[in-house]
Amino acid sequence: MIKKSEFIILGSTGRNTGKTEFACRLINRFSKTSKVIGIKVTSIDRDEGFCPRGPESCGVCASLKNEYDIIEETENNTGKDTSRMLNAGAHKVYWLKVDKNYIEKGIKALIEQLPMDALIVAESNSLRTVIEPGLFIVIKNKNDQTIKEGCSQVIGFANKIIEFDNMSWDFSPDRILVKNNTWIIKEKATAIILAGGKSSRMGGEDKSLLPVDGKPMILNIINQLEDYFDEIIIGANDNDKYRFLNRIIIPDIEKEKGPLMGILSCVKASSNEINFITACDIPIMNIKLIQNMINLSADVDIVMPIKEQDKHEPLFAIYKKSVIKDTELILQNNGRKIIELLKKVKVRLVEFDAENWYQNLNRKEDYYGFIKKVEYRNCQRNDSPKKP
Repeated sequence: MIKKSEFIILGSTGRNTGKTEFACRLINRFSKTSKVIGIKVTSIDRDEGFCPRGPESCGVCASLKNEYDIIEETENNTGKDTSRMLNAGAHKVYWLKVDKNYIEKGIKALIEQLPMDALIVAESNSLRTVIEPGLFIVIKNKNDQTIKEGCSQVIGFANKIIEFDNMSWDFSPDRILVKNNTWIIKEKATAIILAGGKSSRMGGEDKSLLPVDGKPMILNIINQLEDYFDEIIIGANDNDKYRFLNRIIIPDIEKEKGPLMGILSCVKASSNEINFITACDIPIMNIKLIQNMINLSADVDIVMPIKEQDKHEPLFAIYKKSVIKDTELILQNNGRKIIELLKKVKVRLVEFDAENWYQNLNRKEDYYGFIKKVEYRNCQRNDSPKKP
């Protein structure tokens, strides 16, 4: 798999999804400040012996004589998809016609022609079989539940599935951003960091303020999340302690009732239906897992990771505002355990591999062990030879 974070790939489940218009909106926006290249990929199955578009062939399949053809679009007024991309402001636009068996070879040849500093907006399903992009977006028509074969093979890799109602999308192109030449999504959601614990297992030292990479751990967490969420809330009862963060600070509605009260207080204060809640002692935010959980939250109240034989991670999970009523009832009846809430609402559990990133720094030995790893990693990075 070729990793290309400067690529955003737009796929679709079928026709009439507004895919090219979505691509043009991105091109128009980012071409004002960056060099943007548009790409359309047509994957051809010459073994099938017929046009995948139906009986009215456009002649594209029959015209491919080699393993692939790369055609640069030079006209911006033909009405073709590539012409529309050029008209939207793309620096250059290419059409890759390729035998499905040579997609990797074809895209590698095209990549050699692309500027190193360019952002790439590509229309294709099949391209996702050989490239791991910054983002892979799949757009579907709200009124058509069918999924064409090329999309069904890759839809599981989608960072976001967007619906189109023949007028607009349920997720705006304006929520697609670029950071360090990498495409990212800003979710219409709130990130909540719970920092109301007593840090008793840390010897009373406030774990949220312990330094990680030269910054308080809670600030390090915020820095990882802020580009991906509309809003960040700190759940804490000491407003002065966290004033330096310049974030919304929400105290517990009632004190001394544990993390379930912290969840209720912050979710009620949130501006969004979808809320990602994390503890303040998890120094590494797995953005890919978080966004996957958001994508899986459409028809449930909570999405929660599990690991190591059904071990739940309630403080690294998605909670929707729909949990408020049941949470209030549990607390009114002197309940405190999050597991009680899981029995009352719709929950989707997601298995995840925690070996490479997940650490919960509850104790001093946990913290010191993590810091040694960070220092070693930074040392290795600083000592690595610089490219000429």
